[in-house]
Amino acid sequence: MIGTAAVSEATPKKRVAVLYFEDNSRFDSPTGCGCIPSFIGNIFGTKKRWDLESGFAKILNRKLVETNVYEPVSKDELLDAMALMTLSRHDMKKLNKEQRAMLAKHLDADVIVLGNIRKFNQERLRTNASRTLREGGRRELQGTASYTAPVILRGSLHRVTIKLDMKFYNASGDLVGEPRLATTRDHSYAGTKFASLEASVTEEGTNVTLGQMSDKQRRNPRPIVKPTELNEIQFASAEYDGTLFGVVTNETLVKAVLALRDNVGPNFITPWESQLATAEKGKKTPSTAMDGPIKGKVLYVDPDIIYVNIGSNTGIAINQEFSVFTKGEPVRDIDTGEILTYVPKKIGTLAVSEIQTDKVSVFRVVEIMEPLKKGDVVREIVPEPLTSETDAPEKQE
Repeated sequence: MIGTAAVSEATPKKRVAVLYFEDNSRFDSPTGCGCIPSFIGNIFGTKKRWDLESGFAKILNRKLVETNVYEPVSKDELLDAMALMTLSRHDMKKLNKEQRAMLAKHLDADVIVLGNIRKFNQERLRTNASRTLREGGRRELQGTASYTAPVILRGSLHRVTIKLDMKFYNASGDLVGEPRLATTRDHSYAGTKFASLEASVTEEGTNVTLGQMSDKQRRNPRPIVKPTELNEIQFASAEYDGTLFGVVTNETLVKAVLALRDNVGPNFITPWESQLATAEKGKKTPSTAMDGPIKGKVLYVDPDIIYVNIGSNTGIAINQEFSVFTKGEPVRDIDTGEILTYVPKKIGTLAVSEIQTDKVSVFRVVEIMEPLKKGDVVREIVPEPLTSETDAPEKQE
């Protein structure tokens, strides 16, 4: 594989202008984090809010810098170009082809990026149960002290979901990519508390604490999910990265960079791609990991887009290649003539273009001999192991 540094030395950096993220998530709340009903914020008169539109652009620009392959257009450059063309921030989402081409020329940009935030929310499910445990009784008569302490069982699940629609335009103003991105992450908590002793289990590990202990003191600190704490955090800040919202935002925008690479190039390995693939592979169930090559079926076929029911939970990677098979000759019962099955017929090779969810990805055609159709089987291409004859070094005479 070619590393990021090798690509950056051989290829000039592509200039990317992230123009605008439109917020259609209905998350905008006077309380800031969107986790508390907006009427509460109105009662207290607070006007604090997270600016998702500028915040998403800011984080995406950070991700572009980290690639060492893309160079984001600065905010000052963008404002200067907008002033020359007498454009407002509102105008940026409705530019026509000629205006996009002119703006790209002013910015010396190779790519123009627009985003639409379709969903940005955090849901919470919480349960509690408690019981009082009394120690003492007859032993109390013998001088043994007695006490009463509550036993509390706690459980909660926080889920953050972010969905984005992206649009990529080239320097001529033509649409070259329109990926739809979605990421969901859960944070679960299960714990038991007896007096000052608390034991908890989360996806980060197990903790046993005595007395009051902050998240910073815990061996496995949990991501921030409480609305009261979120309201004190500035969006797109370093502290924001420690929230469950921040984890999901960063992962979604990493996917945006991967989609940009797949649509406009150049081909390179991102700094976080191997980490993302490792994390996704870790979600495989034991049965999935032991069933051999990854298999799926074609769900939808369009000249430029193929949906397959293989997603992130299988650990696939961008540009990974798969063979595609259709029904071949029927296999019939020798006595009755009944069709028992069909011999698979390989008709081509597909590659992963975009990993959309844990169950769906977009593929592109690498090579095809027959038209694809819904229901065709897609199977991972696994390199064959070397034979002992090939592996063994030649004997010296």
